[in-house]
Amino acid sequence: MRLATTIRGLIPVMALAVSAWAVSAPASAEGKGGGGTEGEKAAPVPCGDAAALVNAVSEANSSPSGGSVALTTGCVYTLGSAAFTGPNGADGLPLITRDVTISGTLATIRRSASAADFRIAEIAPGGSLTVNGVTFSGGRATSGAGTDGGGILDGGSLRLIQSTVTGNTASNVGGGVEIASGGSAVLSGTDVTQNSAGDGGGIHINTSATLSVSGGNISDNTADSSGGGVSNFGTTLLGAVGIARNKTTNFEGGGISTAIGDLTINGSRVTENTAGSFGGGIANMGSALLVQATTVNGNTATLNGGGVFQHAGTTQMIGDTVTGNTANGGQGGGIFTDGGSIALSATTVTGNNPNQCVPALAGC
Repeated sequence: MRLATTIRGLIPVMALAVSAWAVSAPASAEGKGGGGTEGEKAAPVPCGDAAALVNAVSEANSSPSGGSVALTTGCVYTLGSAAFTGPNGADGLPLITRDVTISGTLATIRRSASAADFRIAEIAPGGSLTVNGVTFSGGRATSGAGTDGGGILDGGSLRLIQSTVTGNTASNVGGGVEIASGGSAVLSGTDVTQNSAGDGGGIHINTSATLSVSGGNISDNTADSSGGGVSNFGTTLLGAVGIARNKTTNFEGGGISTAIGDLTINGSRVTENTAGSFGGGIANMGSALLVQATTVNGNTATLNGGGVFQHAGTTQMIGDTVTGNTANGGQGGGIFTDGGSIALSATTVTGNNPNQCVPALAGC
């Protein structure tokens, strides 16, 4: 039985102190809109012209103040080869070293299915990438030095607005997005879906990294190890997010796994996730976890803790609903605790199988 999660895929990047900024939480849906040019300085890219896209990003990088790139509405830009290869592997777009914005409406940047492996984008320490209304898909970080961040490897600052990260793969960590040590990311109304990795199928947050998510969905992602949707080793805030139908093949945290640092889940929905071992919905392996006004429903663990698995660290649950979860081969269909501490306040735990809380908890 595996009882602890280890730190995986640490990337030796320069520490970058970045504070998360407030963002709105627009409604999320497949096929995002709301992009367009970022003012008069945005460089327009002809429909489907991947070479022009690479050139436009390169030019934005060449300016001391960065620059903006505007994709044509509804167009698909298919990258057939890597534009940059560095110590973290190959990237389809030039390495982001300045303040770069890529915007569009229903536009997609994807890796060609016949191309060699490369992720879509990498942000260097000190670089900043804002993506508005664009889908990143088909990235692969699965060979050589490039095994982290199948869609995006963020060592600097990342902002995703009304965008989608889908169908990307990393053999190590962060199938959709890897936030490396020192990196920060803010997601607003963005979907991270159908990605896969060894750890953190959707998003992996490394030590000394930060993530803030407002609205959107983290869904249908897969991890071989832990954190099918989200794997947290840093500082993470999930607000009004749908965490749904993610899974782990072997270990804990079908929806969310957190091992180090702080994780706050507020006003969210953790539903229909599946764990290969413990914690179908949420697994706390050593963090300070706060869950508020959140529904944990319909999750399944192969072993203990269908809804929540508390192994180490501290968990506070305030005003939550834990219902309809299942521990198939163990106990604590709602909540299972074997270490650390957990406290419930105004939280309903009911209708779980084969039982509610093991061992018994006050308020359960």
